[in-house]
Amino acid sequence: MSAVIEADNTEQALSNALDSATGLAPAERFVVKNQLRLRLAAVQMQQGHFDKARDMLRQIDTESPAALQASLLMAESYRLTAQPTEARKWFLRTAKHYPYRPMTLNGLISAAHDEQPRNPALSAALYHEVSAQSHFALAQLDAFENNGDLDPMAIIFPSSLDDAVRKTLLRRSLHHPGHNLLAETGQLKSSVTAILALRERHAAVDQELNQLGIKLANYQRQRDSLEKQLIAGDQELQALKAQMIPRDFGAEQTRIRQGITLRRNQQTRLRAQLAFIEQAQQALPDIARKLEQQLQALHHSAQKQLGSSHSAVTEVLEDTLKQYRVELSNLAAEAQLQRSELMLSSP
Repeated sequence: MSAVIEADNTEQALSNALDSATGLAPAERFVVKNQLRLRLAAVQMQQGHFDKARDMLRQIDTESPAALQASLLMAESYRLTAQPTEARKWFLRTAKHYPYRPMTLNGLISAAHDEQPRNPALSAALYHEVSAQSHFALAQLDAFENNGDLDPMAIIFPSSLDDAVRKTLLRRSLHHPGHNLLAETGQLKSSVTAILALRERHAAVDQELNQLGIKLANYQRQRDSLEKQLIAGDQELQALKAQMIPRDFGAEQTRIRQGITLRRNQQTRLRAQLAFIEQAQQALPDIARKLEQQLQALHHSAQKQLGSSHSAVTEVLEDTLKQYRVELSNLAAEAQLQRSELMLSSP
């Protein structure tokens, strides 16, 4: 009697909580209300209120995290009320909508065990489904791993891997205890973006270095020309000086002196230009060296970030693959064994 009262109290408490959840934020409300409906349906089934439980289960959103358990619970409600046709329909529907998931396959295995004594046909059908799905998923994993290096992108994004198997792997990876796959994947994406940006920067730096090389060549040509002009100017200056007559201020001597002043000014300007070009020639290699060092630093940083995030994501996926393979292998072996025993015991 106390158990019944306690169940009634639990049902009332869950109903009250369900009503109260209406005030939650939309995203939180979606998760909480569906989980509460699932728990409420389970309590109603414990009390033998299967019709009420089914009505409650039908209210659970098919996209919610509780949807798989709700579907299994719906199938179980028909099995417990001796409706094998409906039970089989719901179990196989669950297997179709949520394939290759250990939770789905374990639910089918459990129901198949319970049905062996009274409904061997349903039991055999469920064992067959578990065996078929387990072997298919294992074959997908074999093909995926035989391709060589594990590519995280082939699991994170659609690839040659069967999409339902891929999503199951990804879903399990997201709950890895040692790493936050979402964060690591974000870092991996950032790393790839950094590498792409580095490639663009590399092209820009190559162009800048090429422009610096052109400038250096131009400067060298200008320097050669200036040096020739200076030599010729110095020679002309010496020739003009040789024509000077001390204390002669006639028109011709005045013209010579003006020519000397003009040539000296020109030589001063040419030497200033030459000094600027020589300074630029000395500075440009240092600019080029700094650009190359900047590029090397960016490359090192991007490669380090990519290596770290890629390694973390790969570690998560390798662990998930290993665990998933073990579970599938155990499920396939269990289904095959039980089905064989069932066939041997059949009259």
